[in-house]
Amino acid sequence: MLAQVRAMLAVLDRRWPGAARRLRPHPIVEMASWPEIRLRLVDEHIGSRGCAVSGSYHPELTPPTLLVGRSLSHRRRAFTALHELGHHLQQTDVDLGERTFEASNPLRFQEKACDAFAAEVLLPDAELARPGLTARDIVAAYESSAASREACCVWASRHIRGTVALLDASGTVLFASGRGISGSPLVRAALRSRGPVSDSTGDAAWCDGYLIAVLRVGSSA
Repeated sequence: MLAQVRAMLAVLDRRWPGAARRLRPHPIVEMASWPEIRLRLVDEHIGSRGCAVSGSYHPELTPPTLLVGRSLSHRRRAFTALHELGHHLQQTDVDLGERTFEASNPLRFQEKACDAFAAEVLLPDAELARPGLTARDIVAAYESSAASREACCVWASRHIRGTVALLDASGTVLFASGRGISGSPLVRAALRSRGPVSDSTGDAAWCDGYLIAVLRVGSSA
C-alpha cells in the first residue's frame, strides 16, 4: 500500500507540480482551479443500498468529475475530495492501474489506497512526524491542514509511544489509542484549567473547544 501511495504522489507531482503542498490547507480550492478535472459540491443522495453517498468519481464525464457532498464539514469535504482524486489518479495512470488490478481484491485495494493517499496529503509524515510529538504539535498539525481533529490524533498515534486521546469539553472521550485517559490527573487538570497542561506523564492542549492529550508509555494514570 505504501508503494502505491508514493506512486500516486509521484503521478500527482508530475501532472500538477508542487500540488501536494498546495492541497494540504485547501484541497477543494486548489482542485477547483484545475481544468483537467471538475470538482462539484452536491447534495448527498441515497445509494443503492440505502446509505448516504458523500463522494463519487465519474470518469465518463468530460472532464472527469469529482462529486463531494456539500453537507459534510469542510474538513470532511477536504478528505473526501482527496479520496476521489485518488480514484482519478489510479484510473488514469497505467502503472497505478496495473498495481490495482494485481491486488487480490482490486476494489478494496483502490479504496484503501485512496484513503491512505488523502491522509498523506493532509498530514505528510516526512514533514510532520518526528520523535517526541506533543499535544501542541498535534494542534499545530490541525491548524495548518484541512484534516479533522480525530484524523490528526489517529495520525499522531502512529508516531507516539503511548496514548493519544481526543475529548470534548465535558471530558467525554471521543477517540483514544489506548487506555488510562479518563482517570488521568493530567486530563483532569486540563479540564479544570481550560488551558495547556504538561507534567512527567505527558501533555494536553485545547483545540477549538476540544482537548487533545498525550500520555507517554510508562506514565501512571
